[in-house]
Amino acid sequence: MAVSQEIQSTATHYLKQLEEAEGSFEFQELMETFKEKALADETAVWFLFKNIIKEAIENPQVFETKPSYIVGVFYILNDMDNPKSYALIRWFIQNCSPETPHGVIELLSSLITIFSSLEFKEFLNFAKSSNPAQSAIGFMTLYNLLLEGRLTEEQAKTLYEFSKNYQNDRYHIGDAPNLIQEFYEETYESKETNKIDLIFE
Repeated sequence: MAVSQEIQSTATHYLKQLEEAEGSFEFQELMETFKEKALADETAVWFLFKNIIKEAIENPQVFETKPSYIVGVFYILNDMDNPKSYALIRWFIQNCSPETPHGVIELLSSLITIFSSLEFKEFLNFAKSSNPAQSAIGFMTLYNLLLEGRLTEEQAKTLYEFSKNYQNDRYHIGDAPNLIQEFYEETYESKETNKIDLIFE
């Protein structure tokens, strides 16, 4: 569906406001105003958010040149936790550039766990992607969900087995694979071991 000229004009005005407020005291207040407009389902502000996410997909350098409003939109979408906000975050993950900065990967994989509509299989598929940024977001999101106790035992075992061979040369995942394995073994395998009660006479 085509977006009207009025909506595009309003979204452009909003974007100019954000760019002018970047790094200033008024920036946070402006972002809260846009959040309220989004919750009221104003089309122009959603069009603005979509354009900002699109810019982040097509030009990952924007995270360096305009960090406040790009990251600010991620925070707003996360806070709203509704189907529209999740759809935009998911769209970014599905199309993110392999050049997405490491800090963005860490931030997004931590923020996104607040959403109630996450699907384990989908994020496991993201983790298996040949796109290193998408793979890192998928893997680290599952890692965070595991530590938060949000995975079933079967899902935790699947992630445990996957982590044994997980590699991502573009992003430094650090000790996450080892920590997944330690967490699983201490949480589940030790539980099974403790069930064994041998009595020697």
